[in-house]
Amino acid sequence: MKICFGCKTTEKEVGISGRETWNVVIISLSFFAVFTAYLALQNLQSSLNQEDGLGVISLSCLYAFIIVSAILAPWIIKTLGIKISLLISWVSHILYTCSNFYPTFATLIPTSILLGLISGPLWTSQSVFISNNAYSASELNRADTHATLSRLNGIFFTFYELTQITGNLVSSFVLNKDEYNMTSVITSTCGCNDCPITTSGNETSKIVEPAAPTVYLMLSIFLAFDVLGFLCTAAFLPSIPKSEWAEQSNKKESFTACFSALRDPKLAFLLPFISIMAMEQAVLWTDFTKSYISCIFGIQMVGFVMASYGCATTISALVTSRIAKYTGRYILFSFAAAVNLAIFILLYVWVPTENQKAYVFAMAVMWGLGEGIWQTQSNALIALLFPERTEAAFANYHCTKAASFTVYFVISLYVCVKVKLLLVIVLLVVGSAMYAVVEVHVYRNKTTVNK
Repeated sequence: MKICFGCKTTEKEVGISGRETWNVVIISLSFFAVFTAYLALQNLQSSLNQEDGLGVISLSCLYAFIIVSAILAPWIIKTLGIKISLLISWVSHILYTCSNFYPTFATLIPTSILLGLISGPLWTSQSVFISNNAYSASELNRADTHATLSRLNGIFFTFYELTQITGNLVSSFVLNKDEYNMTSVITSTCGCNDCPITTSGNETSKIVEPAAPTVYLMLSIFLAFDVLGFLCTAAFLPSIPKSEWAEQSNKKESFTACFSALRDPKLAFLLPFISIMAMEQAVLWTDFTKSYISCIFGIQMVGFVMASYGCATTISALVTSRIAKYTGRYILFSFAAAVNLAIFILLYVWVPTENQKAYVFAMAVMWGLGEGIWQTQSNALIALLFPERTEAAFANYHCTKAASFTVYFVISLYVCVKVKLLLVIVLLVVGSAMYAVVEVHVYRNKTTVNK
């Protein structure tokens, strides 16, 4: 039996047949180690590197170059293969963590660009790897394809979302060692009133930063996690054969695959929906952590709040991947969209105070429940709708998300939180409506085929 998509190498030769779940666990552990460091650092960038907007600018550069690398991802994966692409990515993560020991425009920006240039192939490789194993397991066990995709994506994203717990607890316990003077914080400019520049004569709050030795200790722990992830991939992750499309496509087709895939109206209609999956995360990483947590409660609280988010996301990813075969993806997506809409509306009108810490934790938990659905079901959706061109479809998926991240981070340098939230609310409504159109189209086609 062959791996899905007409691979020329047998599963037995590459250690896939009968080992699909184990393969997914290995790649999940690698991502768990590396992203324990990366996601915690990302959550802190807007608070830790405030000077001249360095933290947000570095994130803008990172995600801007993911757009380029996502477009080139099919060709890069065709050339290097999945395992080598992952190993190069982990080296880039190690360099990125090292640059945070001395964060300046000369150190953090170049490593952010480098990380962006390899992140497109990284996430496309992850998506294709899990999809290949899911299709193989589905055929081997004669199981429902959507259920298998949901289950294996659920395993991966359970490990992935655990990083929000481990990384953020590390950051908070380490940063909590310092003492912070919060009396200088102007709480009236926090929450929905937070703006990137001084406006109307109002002063903008500056987050109190931790001492350098404390930051160095935190970064050293994160660096150890990065190295562990590299070693796990190098030692235990099997290589898998290239898909039929990757084997037969030439260099020009690989380069243009990301754009040519948009000729499929299903993918074109999904772009706003994919975009909101990125935008809601961007709100979380930048505005929620800075304007609703650090600004009021101090930077040392970011990790604790985000760890509660990680707990909820982990549980959600695990549960929804199991119940998806009973509920269908559209019901789960509807729930996630409703949760995000409620959160954005609340953030739009809310200026938190020091005695409302419990509300921030509750909001993070609800956000995590929705995020677990976005993560598991979006990957299953792409793999299910575009089984013959997974590399190109996932490259487009990650390119769209990267472009959305970049747009949000760039406008964050100039626009107040309230304006950004309004834009995200509109996009959420439009994207959800266009996703509904795709589901109706797929349902009608399936009904026609069954007649």
